[in-house]
Amino acid sequence: MEELLSLVVRFFGYLVTEIIIGTFFYAIGWPFVKVATLGKYPNNEWLSGSRNEAYVCCVGVFVFALLLMAVLGQFSL
Repeated sequence: MEELLSLVVRFFGYLVTEIIIGTFFYAIGWPFVKVATLGKYPNNEWLSGSRNEAYVCCVGVFVFALLLMAVLGQFSL
């Protein structure tokens, strides 16, 4: 029973981290990286697990955090 529960928790963790969060932040970061590198990167590396994909996701997290802070009024003067 413990093994089955462990398998279910691992599957749910993979589903949340890799597919939902990874896809969400990659989609946010992709246009910003594409513009910043003048179209050179990223090169069809979505869901490949590469280092460049992780960088694009990090840019997506950064942009999402900035947008969330702006919406919540953290930058008001």
